[in-house]
Amino acid sequence: MSEHEVMLVQVGQVLNRIARPHLFNAPLPADVRASVWRLGLPCDEQTPREELVARLWARKRSLSLATQPTWDGPRATPPSAA
Repeated sequence: MSEHEVMLVQVGQVLNRIARPHLFNAPLPADVRASVWRLGLPCDEQTPREELVARLWARKRSLSLATQPTWDGPRATPPSAA
């Protein structure tokens, strides 16, 4: 797995943990905040989950685009749907 692919998996795992059902205004658990920091997104107990979800989805989109093969035109076979 490439570094981009590993990061993509990590971002997906953190997104799953942040998007889980939670009590209204419940702070993020310390281990989740630590995972977000390791991904390069600073946060604290007061950072809204919605903000983190938006930032993580933006990161996931950019990583997904970076790992997709490019299409070389009609002479080449187009990339398959993932």
